[in-house]
Amino acid sequence: MRITIDASSLSYPKRTGIGRCLESVLPHLASLAQARGDSLTLISGQPVVNAAALALIEAGAVRAATVNVPSLYAWQQAGMAWQTKEVGSDVHYAPDGLLPVGFTGRSLGVVNDVLWKRIPETLPRHIRWVFALRQRASLENLTIPLSLSAFTRAEALALYGEAAARIRPTSLCAVDHHRFRPAQPADTGDAGDIASLADFRARHGLPEAFFLCVGNLMAHKNLTVALRAMARLPEDAVLAVVGHGDPGALSVAALAASLSPGRVRCLGYLPDDDLPLAYRAAAAFVFPSRYEGFGLPLLEAMASGTPVAYAEAASLPEAAGGAGLPFAPDDDAALASILTRLMADLDLRREQIALGLARAAAFSWQDCAQNVFDALIEAAGESDKRPKVTIVTPSYNQAVYLEQTLTSVAGQQNVAVEHIVLDGGSTDATPDILLAWDGRLAFSRSAKDDGQTAALAEGFARATGEVLGWLNSDDWLWSDDALRAVAEAFAKHPDAVMVTGDTVLTDAEGKPVMIDMVLPSSRQMRYTMAVPQQSTFFRKSAYEAAGGMDTTFSYCMDFDLFERISRQGRIVRLPKVLAAFRLHPSAKTATWQEVFRRDVAACQHRHGSGFLHELKIKLVTLEVRLGSVLAQLGAIAKGRPLPSHVNCRLEPLRAYARKKHGLAG
Repeated sequence: MRITIDASSLSYPKRTGIGRCLESVLPHLASLAQARGDSLTLISGQPVVNAAALALIEAGAVRAATVNVPSLYAWQQAGMAWQTKEVGSDVHYAPDGLLPVGFTGRSLGVVNDVLWKRIPETLPRHIRWVFALRQRASLENLTIPLSLSAFTRAEALALYGEAAARIRPTSLCAVDHHRFRPAQPADTGDAGDIASLADFRARHGLPEAFFLCVGNLMAHKNLTVALRAMARLPEDAVLAVVGHGDPGALSVAALAASLSPGRVRCLGYLPDDDLPLAYRAAAAFVFPSRYEGFGLPLLEAMASGTPVAYAEAASLPEAAGGAGLPFAPDDDAALASILTRLMADLDLRREQIALGLARAAAFSWQDCAQNVFDALIEAAGESDKRPKVTIVTPSYNQAVYLEQTLTSVAGQQNVAVEHIVLDGGSTDATPDILLAWDGRLAFSRSAKDDGQTAALAEGFARATGEVLGWLNSDDWLWSDDALRAVAEAFAKHPDAVMVTGDTVLTDAEGKPVMIDMVLPSSRQMRYTMAVPQQSTFFRKSAYEAAGGMDTTFSYCMDFDLFERISRQGRIVRLPKVLAAFRLHPSAKTATWQEVFRRDVAACQHRHGSGFLHELKIKLVTLEVRLGSVLAQLGAIAKGRPLPSHVNCRLEPLRAYARKKHGLAG
């Protein structure tokens, strides 16, 4: 597997969060790639200058295919797609979540935040423009989109809607525990720690006890609340500020000038050796930021044995995980109170240090790299992990057919399957059949319920599989490898939210009548029932993001649900018969035709009405039927045997078969 990585963040000597995360996982990624025989290539519009990356390049663990152009962002969008093709990339990793214009391959990307939209004044105009133009498009095209936190996923959902539903919150931030560690107590006799901390304080003119802020001097970092809190503290309290930027641009200089000289020390961007000393030497760490995708400095301070006060905003409570002391982002009085307590209450201080160390210990860069590498393998379609499939069967008085349904699911080979059966209180032999199957089903019950749609909602709520589907009690899986093919398709296409295949329509005895072969698109899903429910499967995450079953539908709940799921990502078609749909006199298909037509009309007209909308419905319906006929002809031309007495039923034989067997629609 050939992996390319957007190394733009490693082309600057002063790296921020994205660059620090990438340089930290890169050695572990290189080891994982070498163990599998994969290759890593760093690409960017300017040469890599990061020391960790250069060491890996020199050792031959990674390659670099960088160039030197004036504008890194321009190259990222205009030239990087060409670079990935030159390298022959199988999968591309975008740590900032931005794909180049024209990129068409498989990819993994990280949505770090939507800062450009939430607090635009904090970023330069050209960066805002790039994210405004490319973040959504990249998100829709990423094979697998990740986020640093659940907060960031929620932010993307609020901004981009269903386009962000595929985002997976993933642990991608951690701490180098060799660098960020507590200072050794004086009674251990560790003169090295004592001397180095004393030297750090002397070089920067800092007292024995001081408070620390770390972060770029940008508006969203909210440094002013820390300065206002300093005005409430005794005259000997000192705040050290680490990070590059212009203090005057944020009114920091004006606020600092209102304090006694020396009470605020702007240390600028510290060298790598000095940053751990700053954390270790500080009496407390203050993180007042209003907006973070995660909040890496929180973990670094906690790992250094320094108590933390943080703004209760954005992802910071999620990152803190119960450690640290929160305050409202604008409440300088609350922050001053927390700092006073931390200095005066030794028990509170010891408690917060212990909580912070425990929290930071749960994170490692090796684990983060494993998360990235596993996602890269999956995005490349090389994962051998087949997702578990849950089949839900709603049932009512169809004991004559139920046994075949149960047997077809139980007989699936080489795939993890759970089967949930929800019977609505049948008066035939169904309860006896379910009792006989006790122990072979993940869950079953027979009791009066609110109908088929409510039963499906109940079943999917109980499901533990990553992939969901349903078979009614008169349907069955066509072969013992049907679900294996479905699971393999989802593994091969991680960007797919839905997999669908061919369906055989049979008479009451199970004798084939005709075959449905559809070539679905999101457009078709919007205007007509484009896929057969029996042969359609979907990711649980997509089902939940779509809002689940709409119980107002009693017939076309599948049309409604599949249309909502289809907005989130790709639909993959398997050229394989997956299930059978039985036509018989007692089926809803035959007895609920008025309800069917009402539900279909409701689904088709939820997005519009009028003459042009009706014309679109007619044209798309014709497209679906024509596509099915062409798919059947193509299968026959390729020598594929189709399970029907006449091999396939083309129009108008298809329409005749539907009428003969009482099939609505």
